Amino acid sequence: MLIRYLAARLRHRDPSVVRYLRMGLGIENRARKQAPFWAEHLDRSRAAQARWTLRASGERLTVLGAGRLLDFNRSAIPPRFTNLRLVDADPLCPPIWRSIAKPVEAVCADVSGCLNRWIAELNRIRKPWPETLAAIREHRVPSRAAYRAPTDALLSLNILSQLQIVWQDGVEDFLTERFGRRFVEHQEDEWLDALRPAGQMLVEQHLAAIEDSGPRFVLLITDLEYLDYQGRTFQRGHWAPPPVEWSNAGWHAESPVTCEVSPALEGVELNEDAFARWLPSYRLAWRESWLWHIAPLGTEKKTPHGKVHRVGAFALERTTR
Repeated sequence: MLIRYLAARLRHRDPSVVRYLRMGLGIENRARKQAPFWAEHLDRSRAAQARWTLRASGERLTVLGAGRLLDFNRSAIPPRFTNLRLVDADPLCPPIWRSIAKPVEAVCADVSGCLNRWIAELNRIRKPWPETLAAIREHRVPSRAAYRAPTDALLSLNILSQLQIVWQDGVEDFLTERFGRRFVEHQEDEWLDALRPAGQMLVEQHLAAIEDSGPRFVLLITDLEYLDYQGRTFQRGHWAPPPVEWSNAGWHAESPVTCEVSPALEGVELNEDAFARWLPSYRLAWRESWLWHIAPLGTEKKTPHGKVHRVGAFALERTTR
């Protein structure tokens, strides 16, 4: 994996591309090491796609955040979809997409349309700490920046929450280089708060871009909440259920586990009101939710918490033309 990364670095020297290379290879590496714990999440994601494609019709299918096809259900693509477009910012993905047994239109692009520019602009900020945070807070998503393309069916595959993560990582790298790691860690709550307005706009613009692309059928799979826990350790390669459950619209932890929950989509809750505002031409046909034990405590070095994500799948159908 290291050799692949170094070879890709030689071909792709743009810092924005390098960021996506690191993220993509990091996800692939973690998926391999945590395979027993990821299996249920991957199965649930593929099952949701299979359920969705039973009804989705048309010839054109677009997948945003296709990545390395870890959670993409290629076997569920009906023959009627003769035009398959896969989109991801990681340039190592298109060669992997050739393994799909049908023609693929490969698009290597940042689906936000603005993150690369935003992060590059950070390096031009040479102001004291308060003014720097004010400049970060003032970032605005340009109108119609997010990726749009006409399609009959659209799958947004666990990319929505990743947009905010890319923005957070880019800002943290910039602040650390500018002010030092210790200072940035001490001021974490302050700079994370400065990220929120732009992070919320990234989510909202992604939803608006789906509306503008005009697919008849949409499946949106995304992280909804992040939970960090302590009090129970696991062994790599030996599956056991996570020490928390989600039921009756709330988290429940086994004793003596303690946990902390944060939203995956800062400032946006995916509910009827949000869909009515950002996807007014659609109705929610069905939804599902499950837990993803992404990093069990004790299975990764230098990780003081175990990590569980709550994932949601939302199937929407267009009601107006």
